[in-house]
Amino acid sequence: MNLLMNDYEPLIYDLSIVKEASDDIEYIKEITKYFIDNSSEMLMELENAFQASELDKVQNAAHKLSSNFYMFGLKEGAKALTQIDINLMNKEYYNEIPDLIVIAKTQGEKAIMQLKRDFLEEG
Repeated sequence: MNLLMNDYEPLIYDLSIVKEASDDIEYIKEITKYFIDNSSEMLMELENAFQASELDKVQNAAHKLSSNFYMFGLKEGAKALTQIDINLMNKEYYNEIPDLIVIAKTQGEKAIMQLKRDFLEEG
């Protein structure tokens, strides 16, 4: 498997932390599949909970997702998720949350797309 960047699109994810646990390709595929499945679901939950003004659920989803994002080197999204968690914990800056969700969702969805392509769509 070639994990190099392709010529037209730089990789948004970084597997350094994942590879610290193991560089076994089957392990990487397994943890990547978990990330794809879990993060896709949690991003939807985050957005739906915010739209429903269920701020406890928003905070919970942001908190859980941030560690997943950090593990895959998605620093911008992880910082946005951490900021959502902090804002809700401190009960302030609610007006920032929609933009932070967009940052996390955009980076997360792009990483999920690339990870699917690189690890799950092999022949």
